[in-house]
Amino acid sequence: MAAEEEEGEVDWVVDTIAGFLRGPAWAVPVLEFMEQKCEVFDDEEESKLTYTEIYQEYQALVEKLLEGYLKEVGITEEKFQEAFSSPLAKTHTSQAILQTVLAAEDFRLFKKMMVQKNIEMQLQAIRIMKERNGVLPDCLTEGSDVFSEIEQEEMKILREVLRKSKEEYDMEQERKRTEEVSILSF
Repeated sequence: MAAEEEEGEVDWVVDTIAGFLRGPAWAVPVLEFMEQKCEVFDDEEESKLTYTEIYQEYQALVEKLLEGYLKEVGITEEKFQEAFSSPLAKTHTSQAILQTVLAAEDFRLFKKMMVQKNIEMQLQAIRIMKERNGVLPDCLTEGSDVFSEIEQEEMKILREVLRKSKEEYDMEQERKRTEEVSILSF
């Protein structure tokens, strides 16, 4: 009976943590961190000093978020470790959910995750450019896989310009909606 009770508690801890990791209290700060810091990551074998600094910041963020949540729901660190090493936590689904936590303990996994986020952000920027302009800049269509330093700098500037342009557009749309609402309310 005690073994079943303990197994039930482990299941509850795993389910509770999985729910937290799927929720906005975890996902928003982790995603914001990744989006803000991923730009410096590339898939070259050599790791840069900045990677280590960013990794340490990530570890601190993960620790702060997890400790706060575990304290809030009354899960001890021992129960967390026990649940984390249980067979239930080792299933493929659980591993996918736990990847952001595991990355805080495994630099290679962290780097892989950040490189992937960088690629996703670049692809998103390219889609936005194509949607807005109908075509892509020459540097993206000439079939060249290697960007020169100037082209990389241009891409950074272009990404920043696109981000600001989108913010301005969104603010303008909001201002128009506000004006329409105020006109309609008269």
